[in-house]
Amino acid sequence: MKYSRTYGGAIWTNHALERLQGRKIPQEIAWKAFRYPEETRKGKAKGSFEFLKRLDTYTVTVIAKQNDRREWIILSSWIDPPLPGSVDLMKKSPKITTLQWIFSVLKRAFFTKS
Repeated sequence: MKYSRTYGGAIWTNHALERLQGRKIPQEIAWKAFRYPEETRKGKAKGSFEFLKRLDTYTVTVIAKQNDRREWIILSSWIDPPLPGSVDLMKKSPKITTLQWIFSVLKRAFFTKS
């Protein structure tokens, strides 16, 4: 996917673009959540806002705030539940290698007391 530093009339931080890429979220989906949210809340950081949009069984959240020139700056974005293959999903369910699995099976078979 291609990501742009300026998209949809907003400025996207490097952090936001890295998060979109790692979370496998198309920039257009995040922009739609920002531009056409179903819910807007005050963010945790001063002057920031959370924009939420539901898409099927997913909720896309975008964090943004305005700079001194009243331009919107997109700070971060995520989707819940995480998309398959995203860094967030990998953090929740760490994969073990085949060798680690074989070792754990052998360990249980030979070294556990009956």
